[in-house]
Amino acid sequence: LASAPSISDERVGKSMSKSCHCHLMSCFPYFNSHQQKLIRKLWAEKAFREEIQSFRETMKSFREKIKAFREKIRAFGMAIQAFWEEEKPIWEEETSFREEEKVFQEEAKAFWREYRDFWKGYNAFWKMDEDFWKEDKLLWEKDRVLLDEDRVLWAEEIALWADEKALLEEERDFWKDEEALREDEKTLQEDEVFIW
Repeated sequence: LASAPSISDERVGKSMSKSCHCHLMSCFPYFNSHQQKLIRKLWAEKAFREEIQSFRETMKSFREKIKAFREKIRAFGMAIQAFWEEEKPIWEEETSFREEEKVFQEEAKAFWREYRDFWKGYNAFWKMDEDFWKEDKLLWEKDRVLLDEDRVLWAEEIALWADEKALLEEERDFWKDEEALREDEKTLQEDEVFIW
């Protein structure tokens, strides 16, 4: 997903543009192309981080639904126990429970569809990231002389690596949330088996 450039993105562009004006004419094609790729990558990373945050919120909401549904399962189990102890009919409550279960199953299907779509985008992003760094490595090997002439570009690279580190931290948190989701799903299945 693309987003409009932020003030920091514009500063990146201006900084690199000023740096490029300080060199010979032969450096223009390289830096114009490379700084545009850097900026596009920053935008892509920003959009991807926002997408991860949005998906974590969706996952959190779905876990709340799982928790609420488990409470309904427990309540229904208690109602069944009361039925057998007191011999009172609970068919209307069971019907209501089945309707809620049906709705929950539809929401679960929708969630897993979104889950699969998210991972498709996730894998595509890292493929793009891998291709970017391969191309970046080739450029540095081909133009080592420019490394000594442009220290500003190194500063931009350092900032980019800092963003990469922040992204990995968010990814680690995301994996923790996913593990918790798996545990909730496993517990939910165990509760359903226990009831029936």
